[in-house]
Amino acid sequence: MSAKRPEPKSSGITADQVREFLLKHPEFLKKNLDIVSDQTPPERDMGDGIVDFQHYMVKNLQKDSKALKSRYDVLVDFCRDNMSVQTQVHQAALRLIRTRSLEQLLEAITVDLLNLFDVDVVRMAMESDTQFDTSYGEQHYSGIVFIDPGTVDDAIGINKNVLLVGDCEATPPAGLEQIFADCEDMIASCALLRLELDTVGKNVILAFGVRYKERFHPGQGIELLHFLAQIVAYQMDMYLGEMAI
Repeated sequence: MSAKRPEPKSSGITADQVREFLLKHPEFLKKNLDIVSDQTPPERDMGDGIVDFQHYMVKNLQKDSKALKSRYDVLVDFCRDNMSVQTQVHQAALRLIRTRSLEQLLEAITVDLLNLFDVDVVRMAMESDTQFDTSYGEQHYSGIVFIDPGTVDDAIGINKNVLLVGDCEATPPAGLEQIFADCEDMIASCALLRLELDTVGKNVILAFGVRYKERFHPGQGIELLHFLAQIVAYQMDMYLGEMAI
């Protein structure tokens, strides 16, 4: 005769255990209000077909509370992101205006901005009828590149100054393979800033590229980036003008 197997013990917590815990710890729900908001409110039996509207009102309040919290979290993330960009732009602006020559300016753009904005590539893409041979090593892709006339308007848009692309594979901007020549395959997200250079009369793009998606995206503010582009354009115009004298 085989011995009777013991019944397996349930690993779940019973309702009586929860009730006993709450009775022993009356401050628990007060300290964990987020748990209360997720609970289903009791529905009273009013009898005679009377509907308990309070039950539904509480449920709707819980739903509204969750939606409000979600929007609040998005707002906090947005503000934090913009504050980070603001700090980066301010530091970049100081570095740019402290340059004293075209060579220092180009170094600040291709080296300092690379580190300040924590990106993988910074390019100065200038439209030109003549295509010059430019190549970059695997260790450093930042620098000057020449692109076909009309590429700036095609990429950023006519009468627009900034384009932010979250996913270059899904929505590649026009001229991506020229702007990021030799490294276009690694660019997953980018920011393209229009530079207006009166001295040379050429359309130019200041481009930032990174290896991962959504580093830049249309939901970000563009005013600070446009301000940065104006500083770069002003400084470059000034040095090019001095060289022409």
